[in-house]
Amino acid sequence: MKLPSKYLSNLVIANLLWSFIPIVVMGLFSEISILTVIFLRFFISGIALFVVAILLVLVNNYLNKEKKISLKELFLNLRHKNNRFYKIRQYNYNFLIGFFGIILHILFFFLALKKTSIPFVMIGMLMTIIFISFYEKGVNYEKFDIFRILFIVMLLFSILIITFVSLQGAEIKGDPIDLLGFIYLVLSSITGSFLYISIDRDSFSKKELINININKYYKIPRALIKMAISFISGVILLILASILITLLPFETDITQEAIKFFNELQFIFVILGRWEIIYLIIFATILPYLLIFLARVNWKTTILTYSQWSSILGLIDPMSTLIFSVLLVNEFFPHGYFIIVIVFLVITIVLRYAHEVRNIVQAKILLKIKNGSLKLIPIKILKFYGVREIESLIGRYDLILHVKVNSFKDFHYLINRKLKLIDDILAIKVQFVDKIEK
Repeated sequence: MKLPSKYLSNLVIANLLWSFIPIVVMGLFSEISILTVIFLRFFISGIALFVVAILLVLVNNYLNKEKKISLKELFLNLRHKNNRFYKIRQYNYNFLIGFFGIILHILFFFLALKKTSIPFVMIGMLMTIIFISFYEKGVNYEKFDIFRILFIVMLLFSILIITFVSLQGAEIKGDPIDLLGFIYLVLSSITGSFLYISIDRDSFSKKELINININKYYKIPRALIKMAISFISGVILLILASILITLLPFETDITQEAIKFFNELQFIFVILGRWEIIYLIIFATILPYLLIFLARVNWKTTILTYSQWSSILGLIDPMSTLIFSVLLVNEFFPHGYFIIVIVFLVITIVLRYAHEVRNIVQAKILLKIKNGSLKLIPIKILKFYGVREIESLIGRYDLILHVKVNSFKDFHYLINRKLKLIDDILAIKVQFVDKIEK
């Protein structure tokens, strides 16, 4: 039997560490502004990840003199255009992910958590998974086979049960869930979906591809710098937005949080010493990201890719959060409904795995393109079902397509009915993949 990557545990540990976040922060919100928590968590984590990236480069260059990584090139490559994200500069792409994908997602998540309950905010996590599923269907990344359909149905049933129990629990406490809490939850799901979809639309410049071929560990400091820039720029934009919000003629929940945040700045180092903040910085941000970056770079498997396992194990986060909220902080959730929801979520993980395993054909397709057509062809090909990623090459071939489809019928349809009908493609070479590094 073919075994999964030994780095599978990295993903499990990272998701378990994230699952404690709602439990840890719930005790903070009565004393500390949500904006203060976000500022400390991501600003300090951003600086730490940046320092780690620099140290990794220096250590690599000292121990591996034949495969050095250039710090100068790491920063210069931030200026190249991201061909997989509207051709904007790489640093602008990181800014967008930082503010709209990370900071706003966490802000709305925390606001929903403050106004509702831990089980209720789990609905937002499950909604995000459903939104992403429909997005992947819409852009032809996935087909809705029977496992995918059952997967979504089980998630919907889980959402209905959690909603019913959460509303019941809120009534018992005498603190009904208001509409604004649900709106924050939806906004959290939308921004979370944007983060998941956008963060994998990173493109490498040709120079970076050469560096990766020389030293595969080049990806680690590059990814750490990317996240550091996203964190720090996102926090800076949040502070600027907070200033503008305090100047508005009307008051919102964010206005109150912003005023409280600016008043707390004088006590920032005292707040930084709280164990909850330390957990968020070290165990909910720095450590999980280091684990997943290490797994991604070193991933070797004969069954599923890193991204496939990541999507499967992503369900551990909401499921573990629900379990810990009931067992550790006594959130209201009758045992019968609790067992049903956990069983449903376990089944969704199994269904997700079954769906991914059915994508049995994985291949790399090399393409030779006519002169002058290289800019337009990738955009057209990315719309085809099964094409997961396109990279530029230097040499005999111009592009390499990373393909994953459900069957050989789908694969032959892609080759014969799609690619071969494009006049600008001069040559096609197929390499079937059994062992994947991604």
